Amino acid sequence: MAVQPCKDPVKVRLPSGKELSLVPIKVWMLNPKKRKGVKIGLFQDPETGRYHRVKVPDEYPICG
Repeated sequence: MAVQPCKDPVKVRLPSGKELSLVPIKVWMLNPKKRKGVKIGLFQDPETGRYHRVKVPDEYPICG
């Protein structure tokens, strides 16, 4: 099963406090013990280059 690359930007708040629209590197579902889960996106800060994870909307497709 091939996973499509992420294309749509998501508005995220960076650890520095800024809010930007970034395209996630990868999005996956996180659901412990088969409960309703949340979608997590991996983003890279354009200024520092550091990676961080942020919850993305449920309608965003799994990609990466």
